[in-house]
Amino acid sequence: MADVPSASRCSIQHRWGSGEEASSVDQLGVLLEELEADDAEHPDVWISDNEAGYSVSAFAGSRGLVIWEDHDEVRGPLHMDGYSRPQMLDLFRMVLQGRVAEVDSLPWLPGYGN
Repeated sequence: MADVPSASRCSIQHRWGSGEEASSVDQLGVLLEELEADDAEHPDVWISDNEAGYSVSAFAGSRGLVIWEDHDEVRGPLHMDGYSRPQMLDLFRMVLQGRVAEVDSLPWLPGYGN
């Protein structure tokens, strides 16, 4: 099975500002490795599903915070805590593969988790 259903379906945002189209699971692993560096000013990386209109962000630190945001702001942001790097990779893979229903079915909590 191909990693990406549509070549331009998803894009990723690197921790220090650059972005690109998402094309493979290997690329997602490298993206998440950026969270190992100590930089409080740039705490997250994310993947966006440009067709479905949402993004999932993963944050550095031991908290394991992930946030799901709707680009159209139909509903507010949602979050989960306690995600390990492998779990973050699985979540990003779901987005990359267009598995919106699976992402939606996870136990998200309202807000940014402040």
